[in-house]
Formats: sequence, structure tokens, C-alpha cells
Amino acid sequence: MQKLFLTIAVLFAVAILKAQTPQDAQKALEGKKLDKAKEIVDKLTADPNQKSAYAWLAKAQVYNALAIDDKFKTAVPDAYEQAFEAYKKAYEIDPNDNSIKLDFFKSPFVSYEGEANKAAQAYQANNMAGAFEAYKKTIEYGTWLNEKHLSFNNFSVPKVDTSMVFMAGFTAMKQDKKEDAVTYFSRLADAKIGKEADYVIPYQYLASYYKTKKDEANFNKYVELGRQTYPNDPYFITIKIDKAREDNNYPELFSAYEQLIALQPDSLSNQLSYASEMFDYLYIKNADKKPTDYDAIASKIEANVQKTLAKDYEPLSSNLIIAQLYYNQGLDQATEAEKIKSTKPEDVKKKNDLKAKAIAKYDRALPYTEKVTALLEEKGTAVNGREKHTLKNMYIMLGDMYSAKGNKAKADEYDKKYSAMK
Repeated sequence: MQKLFLTIAVLFAVAILKAQTPQDAQKALEGKKLDKAKEIVDKLTADPNQKSAYAWLAKAQVYNALAIDDKFKTAVPDAYEQAFEAYKKAYEIDPNDNSIKLDFFKSPFVSYEGEANKAAQAYQANNMAGAFEAYKKTIEYGTWLNEKHLSFNNFSVPKVDTSMVFMAGFTAMKQDKKEDAVTYFSRLADAKIGKEADYVIPYQYLASYYKTKKDEANFNKYVELGRQTYPNDPYFITIKIDKAREDNNYPELFSAYEQLIALQPDSLSNQLSYASEMFDYLYIKNADKKPTDYDAIASKIEANVQKTLAKDYEPLSSNLIIAQLYYNQGLDQATEAEKIKSTKPEDVKKKNDLKAKAIAKYDRALPYTEKVTALLEEKGTAVNGREKHTLKNMYIMLGDMYSAKGNKAKADEYDKKYSAMK
């Protein structure tokens, strides 16, 4: 019996001698024996309830090394993740442990930087799914480091890890992961982070997203934040124009155009588009009635088109808008005149006055109408279907106007051209 007890005691003593420690793992790591170091820390931390902060720190250090080793970075693709989680356990067990103090918080920052590099490499390889997941992890690590107020070599992660959050949103957007893109982009926009050219994207994306969602409050919120952060970017006004047009909100539409023109006073395209929108408002959206603000809108159409005409900008469209405006104004006067059937002197006078006003408007319309006609006729057989329709309308207008003026020859000329196109 004594011999048996002695044998057991010897075996127990040998087991104690062979028990491995976090120091052993560190020595193996320093000796570049990563297989051995990994074996040791895996055994030390096999129990998730391991209470040694040093053991978990050793695992973090070893796994950070595995992440950059040619052999292990493929075999253990989540090495940085395991390293960071191991460090968190060490810190939570005892942030004042001597091993943690001597590490100077290096280990979690190595994991943070390593995960960020993985994200960048995946992005460069056009692996948006991989990049997105890695950027999410980097943000998660950065948030923890920020909350714990940790820093290494005078570097600390800001509350909003700007570049990482941007790239998480951007890679989500590239995969059409709308909700994820909104989650990350809103962090930047809500913090009014911007100024750099690329950082306008979150504001634009959010404005477009909430426009599609018909979320008025958030649409207005991010349009306004975008304008505050990027006051010279026309996007935040043009999207208001698009939304107002879709909503048939003409006061908002015209207000947005005024803002756009103030921002880009030399843009003839904006002025012509504004004139076209106003014309549609007067004669398409309000075809059956004249809006109360007709005179003010008509004056603005004239003012904007005269600027484009002065520069010979888009001559077909510019001449067409002003030709139709004056023609329709003359037609309104002529229609009112036709309604008067009374032969009373005062009614006859009123009728003649209306006819005179109609002729005056036709006189203003004629040169622009003839210009549009000439431009389209010059195209010959190259006119498309829409242009052909416009040309036929010009012949109708010219025939009507010359007939009203008593110029039968001219009226007949255009009537014949119209008939020839049927």
C-alpha cells in the first residue's frame, strides 16, 4: 500500500510540474512557437468560466499573432475576433491585473486595427459582404474601447468612429442593404459629420431613402442637415423639387426652384426648367381654371425664358415656352371676346378691346412660334414623333393667329402645311 501511495504522489507531482501557465504561452509566443502558444492558451481558456485575467490576456496576445501568421490566418480566420473577446474577458475579470497594466492596452488596439485592415482588404477585393462584416466588427470594438476610455500610444477611438461608420454604411449600400445603410449613415448625419466630399453620401442617401418611404419628417430632417453641412451642394434642393413635383405641391416646388437659382444663378438649365414647370402649372395642372397667382407666375416665366433666349440656350425649348405662353394669353382674350354677343355699344367696345389685346399677344407670340417652326422644319425627316406633334401644333397656332390678324394668305399657308402632315 505504501508503494502505491508513493506512485500516485509522484505522478501528482509530475502533473504539477507539467501544468502550463500564461507565462509559458508568452514565452512560446516570444519564441515564435505559435503552435505551442496556441495549444497552451486554448487549454487555459477551455473553460469559459476561467477566472484568470492573465490567461485571457495571453490568449488575446497569441491570437493577435495568429491573425497575421501565414499558416494560421487561414486556419483561424476569426483570430482577431477571438483575440478581442479574450481581452474583454480579461478586462472584465480584473482591469487592474498586473498583466493588463503591463500590456498597456496594446492587445485590444491590435485587434481593432487588424479587423479594420481586414475590412479594407475585403473592400479593395470588391468583397462587399466581407468588408461590411469586418467594418461592423471594427465599429463594435471601437465602441467598447471608447466606452472604457482606453487608449494606446496616445490614440483613442472617438465616440463616432467616422471612417469605419462611413464604410460600413457604404458597403451596406453597395449590397442594397437599405436598413443597415440607414443605421450607419444616420450616425454620421445626426452628428453633422461632413465637409469632405465623400461624406455628402450619407445625407443624400438618407434624404432619398425617406423620400421613397414617404416619411416627411425624416425627409425634411436629412435634407436640412445636408444643406447645413453642404450648403453649396444642389442635391438637397433638387430632391425637394422632385418630391414637390411628385406631391403636386407647387408652392414648395417653386420655392425650391428659387433656392436653386439663388445657389446657381448662372445655370440657364435651372431657369429653363423652372419656366417649364411654371408653364405646366398654368396650362396643364390648371387647364380648366386660371389660378389666382396666374399673373405673377406668367411674369416669372417671361423673366426666366428671356434669360435663356438672350444666351440662345436650348432655342427650341426656350422659344416654345414663350410662344405658347403668349399664344394662350391671346387665346384667352379672344375666347372672352367671342362670348360677348350683345350689340350694346359698351359691350361692343369691350369685345373690340379684348380682340385688340388678343392681337397684341399674338404679335408677341408670332416671332417665337415661327422660330420654333423654322427649327423643326430644318430637321426635315429627322424629326421624331414628339417634335412632329409640336410642329403640327405650331402650324395650328400660326394659322389661328394670322387668321385673327386678318392675314388670310399666311393663315392658308400654315393650314396647308398642317394638312400636308396628316
